[in-house]
Amino acid sequence: MATDYPSSNPGRPSQSLKPSTDLLGQVINLAEDAIISIGEDQKIILFNQGAERIFRYNAAEVVGKPLDILMPADYAAAHRSEVAAFQQSAVSARPMRERQQIRGRRRDGTEFPAEASISKVEADGQVILTVILRDISQRVAADQRIQDSLREKEALLREIHHRVKNNLQIVSSLLGLQSRTFDTDELRKAFRESQNRIHSMALLHDMLCRASDLSRIDLAEYARQLAAHLMRSYGIDGDQIRLRTALESVFLDLDAAVPLGLVINELITNSLRHAFPSGRKGAIRVSLSAAQDRHISLVVEDDGVGLPDQADLLGGSSLGFRLVRLLAEQLKAKIDIRRKDPTAIQLSFSVAQ
Repeated sequence: MATDYPSSNPGRPSQSLKPSTDLLGQVINLAEDAIISIGEDQKIILFNQGAERIFRYNAAEVVGKPLDILMPADYAAAHRSEVAAFQQSAVSARPMRERQQIRGRRRDGTEFPAEASISKVEADGQVILTVILRDISQRVAADQRIQDSLREKEALLREIHHRVKNNLQIVSSLLGLQSRTFDTDELRKAFRESQNRIHSMALLHDMLCRASDLSRIDLAEYARQLAAHLMRSYGIDGDQIRLRTALESVFLDLDAAVPLGLVINELITNSLRHAFPSGRKGAIRVSLSAAQDRHISLVVEDDGVGLPDQADLLGGSSLGFRLVRLLAEQLKAKIDIRRKDPTAIQLSFSVAQ
């Protein structure tokens, strides 16, 4: 490929190639990217004005010299081997950005990141290879600024979640201290239930500030930790009431996870308080599953004494069940209740992709 083209200085003939008004030569020189051709000996035979701008060499300074002059020293040997292998291959073109890193070296020795493609053609009995190379320094620098900004924002979000968690824990502790001043068990139980509700929200923020992805919660792990906390909070003997879980991996954002966590808290609390009176033994099972269409099903069931046959659970005076109904409305969830053998409450809802 011996196309002549005008020099990078208007009105000055190229010192390496003859002046030409050939249309192809003009097109090559108008290209912003570096276009460099080499022969079988890997010496430069064409160096367009784009290459002059990027590498800061005049064509006359590099034509006839090895391509290595444009490569970082620690990369030159590997590059020679790759070019030689491509020369012998049956492939006629290859995007060089398939490699993990492509770097060039300017005249002053500075290195820069680049994207490049390479192609070959046979002319006058020899194989000519042409590299089209683009300096991506500005794009890489912009990407780095974006990544730095994202890391700063992520660190700020983690700090926010950490502070929210700490503040919720302080509120919970204050409720605990206040409950000790009451003489009646009912008031102390009411405050403990409020503490557990606050804990369910604090646990979410604690998980988020530790998670690799701040945009979503691992609901299975959250439900597991929340259920275990409630067992400890009520001082449940594992030999009396067993906790069983069947939790599929489901990820939700904070807007969906908060109401669902409160629902789990209320349903498990209800089982712990009412399903096993007088030391009755049994089990509580928490199940979570998700279909491919993002339809999620949560079931909390127990093999305790069952729910009253005539009670209007969702419309009655029970604060826990009223909260479940309101939270289910927030999630646009359907509630199904089985009153005994076993007692089970199921929430079914869909979330956006």
